[in-house]
Amino acid sequence: MDVFAVKKAVAFAKEFVVENGPLVMEMDTYRYHGHSMSDPGSTYRTRDEVSGIRRERDPIERVRKLIVEMELATTAEIKAIEKECRKEVDDAIEKAKACPEPPVDWLTKNIYSSKPHSFEFVRGTERGIQHEAY
Repeated sequence: MDVFAVKKAVAFAKEFVVENGPLVMEMDTYRYHGHSMSDPGSTYRTRDEVSGIRRERDPIERVRKLIVEMELATTAEIKAIEKECRKEVDDAIEKAKACPEPPVDWLTKNIYSSKPHSFEFVRGTERGIQHEAY
């Protein structure tokens, strides 16, 4: 969970694939929460484990500490930036909630750059139409 290692690896990967073709990349990360709303994530790991990983390996926290150590910004400046970012996200959320829902037929728009051979519709996206199970 090292931001700079990921940046370097992605730069290498870009250069590699342009010359050699596809490449698989593996990223080591940690999920702080469960898989879904029905999975609190606390049945198979302790709170201490999660908070320890967050404290020691969290990529955002690592970069934040590095910025302060290198005196690129103070803790107060970072908090001000975070506050500004939170406001921008909150404003975008409010704007999105105020928008009307898009039409149902937009559900399948812009999935393909061109229609695949014999493509007529995406199964299960037509409102009110029953499909037989295969």
